Amino acid sequence: MLTRTLLTVCVLLCALTAQSQTLTVAGGQTFKSSTTEHDSYRVEMNFRWKPQLWSNDSLALSLNHAVSVMTFRDKNTVNAISWAPNLIVTPSRKTGIYPYAQLGFGAAYLSDDEFKSNVPPRYRYNGVRIYDDGTSDMGSHGQFESSFAVGLTKDRFSIGAKVYHYSNAGFSQENGGMDVAELGVSYIL
Repeated sequence: MLTRTLLTVCVLLCALTAQSQTLTVAGGQTFKSSTTEHDSYRVEMNFRWKPQLWSNDSLALSLNHAVSVMTFRDKNTVNAISWAPNLIVTPSRKTGIYPYAQLGFGAAYLSDDEFKSNVPPRYRYNGVRIYDDGTSDMGSHGQFESSFAVGLTKDRFSIGAKVYHYSNAGFSQENGGMDVAELGVSYIL
C-alpha cells in the first residue's frame, strides 16, 4: 500500500512538473517561532496563471500559482503541502541577469499541529518570565501561508531568498505561528 501511494505521488509530481513554469528546490530553517528550530526542505512548482497581468516600460507583473511540498525536521518531523497564488514583479525587458520580487498568500496543510524541538529548555523575557519546553502549538493542521521572495534570474536559472509565515489566523484557540527563511535554486522550464 505504501509503495503504491509513493508511486502515485511520484507520477503526479512528474505530471505537474511537465506543466509547470518553474521548479524550485529550497532549504532553510524556522525562526522567530515560539520555540522551535526546525530545518526546512521544500520543492515548489510555479504554474502560469496570468503571464502578463500588467506592464509598463520598466516593470512587468505576472500572476502565478505555486504548489509546494515541504518537510520540517527537528525532534519531530512535520510534512506539509501548500497552494498559493503569487504576484511576481520583474523588469519588462529581461536581459542578462535581472531581479525579481514575489509576494504570495495561500493555504497549507500540516501533518502535525505541534512542532517539537531539541533546543534546550530556556527562559524568555518579554516583560514576563516564560519557560519554553521546545514545543510550538500551531493550533490546527490547516494554516494560512504568506510569503515574500527576492532573487536574481539568468537564462533558465534563478537563485532567491524567501520568507514564509504560517498561522491559522486565530481560527483555533492556539495559534503559535511560525516563520521560515529559505534559500532556493530554480530552473525555468
